[in-house]
Amino acid sequence: MFGGRTGTPTKQRVDTPPPTEIGPLLASELAIEYASLRAAGNCPTGMYLTPSPDTLLKWHGVFFVHRGPYAGSILRFSLVFPSSFPQSGPTVRFDSDVFHPMVDPKTKIWHARGRLVQWKPRVDHVPHILHSLKGSFRTSSLDSIQEREAVNKQVWSLYQHSHQTFLSMTAQRALHSASRSTLYPASYPLPPVPASPTSKSHARQTSVASSVSKGEEGPIVFRDIGEEERKRLREGMNRSLGL
Repeated sequence: MFGGRTGTPTKQRVDTPPPTEIGPLLASELAIEYASLRAAGNCPTGMYLTPSPDTLLKWHGVFFVHRGPYAGSILRFSLVFPSSFPQSGPTVRFDSDVFHPMVDPKTKIWHARGRLVQWKPRVDHVPHILHSLKGSFRTSSLDSIQEREAVNKQVWSLYQHSHQTFLSMTAQRALHSASRSTLYPASYPLPPVPASPTSKSHARQTSVASSVSKGEEGPIVFRDIGEEERKRLREGMNRSLGL
């Protein structure tokens, strides 16, 4: 994708609002990074990103997970760039709780592994981060995480020692992330939650729903479509594919 070498440690930061105004040199660097995503293979399949309307230092993304334990999940995230970019790398922060060994449960920040732990200016680029992010949700990557690396040790322990429980919890969260109430909150709002849950079952359901979040949608907004529009879109895709 890109080439070169040198390096500085990558620091994981808590989410702070990036400045709305940036200099022309930094704006040019960010524009080049964003344009690079159009090149073949640079933006991973199932990921979509767009810059924030408020600042180029924050990009909003959606990750559709197609395979592995998290299959079916639709995860919103933000890519936040420091003012020192490209000398320092961006931070990936999910908009909701993500049940993953490399996602900090308090900050929702995803922590890279391997060579991206040390960001190398002019060598490491946004496509590298995105491919690493997608790869971290694959079974092979999850299998290779060592306990000392995991930032969420409870999830790591479940994956290693109570695998069926882990799979059940990720499947439940995947269903919720793709539910109508999550994708189209304005059209399908959740019912009000009783002040005092009457059963442990209800309490567990409430816990899962709240953990998947009420994060800001940002500029990427899902729209529910009717059967007629769905049919027209399907026919258009078939025509474009020559089917």
